[in-house]
Amino acid sequence: MSTIRAFLWGGAIGAVLGLLFAPRRGEETRAQLQSRFAQLQGQAQERMTELRGKASSAIEQGRQGVNTTLGKAQNTMERGAESARDQMSRSTI
Repeated sequence: MSTIRAFLWGGAIGAVLGLLFAPRRGEETRAQLQSRFAQLQGQAQERMTELRGKASSAIEQGRQGVNTTLGKAQNTMERGAESARDQMSRSTI
């Protein structure tokens, strides 16, 4: 019981001291907090836009790399198949 009572007294004393020594009125503090929040929100949105652009660019580069590699693999397979057909046609002649 004494621990709870000490906790409550500490909270009450802290609240009173906070009110007495606050550097600004509540309205001013809330306005300042809202302004800062809006600023941080704008920065976060700008950062998200940047990250989306970078992610889109990285995805497109990856897609192009895969397509290039796939094209090379298909060309290699086609050349191998053509070579195999040529060898089969030479051996049957």
